Amino acid sequence: MRLFVALSIAEEIKDSLENAVDKLREARAPVRWVKHDGLHLTLKFLGETTEDKLNDLTESLKAVSGKVYPFDIVVEGMGAFPHPSRPRVVWVSVEEQTGTLSRLHRLVEEAVVSLGWAKEKRKFSPHVTLGRVKGNINLGKLEKEIGTMSDTLWGKQSVDNLVIYRSFLGPGGARYEVIRDFPLGQKTVDSC
Repeated sequence: MRLFVALSIAEEIKDSLENAVDKLREARAPVRWVKHDGLHLTLKFLGETTEDKLNDLTESLKAVSGKVYPFDIVVEGMGAFPHPSRPRVVWVSVEEQTGTLSRLHRLVEEAVVSLGWAKEKRKFSPHVTLGRVKGNINLGKLEKEIGTMSDTLWGKQSVDNLVIYRSFLGPGGARYEVIRDFPLGQKTVDSC
């Protein structure tokens, strides 16, 4: 199973982002756009995972989710990695003022590393991926469209759960399935 740990994005925000993607499509750049149901904030990509490792992962993330209470995020702006003039990934930023999102990311990272996954080398940059650029045609037009939305507020939402997603790759792009979700701030009590 190809897995990752993420936060869900509210439907209203996904609707706003889908409208933005419709505008970005007008640039006619070679971008594989993320479908509405695929919009999320990745905390940790895990890759291929066996069923026996999933059980340990589930227990660890259940413990992590109990240590963090629900918090609010703001989805705003737009940009591209590595740079708008050389885009490979088109994204929108996710902001959180209290440090809770960074703490949750750190706790997830520590939990999965303790289970044998590799530590992430890149600095955590909370974002929602809108699309992946697959060529060099019309990138100037795409950069211009991104620039028109660089300060746009897409929405605010409360984050109240942590999710393990399974990803299925196919010719029409990736498809995602929720494997487990863990409510934030709920301590679990094991029964004997």
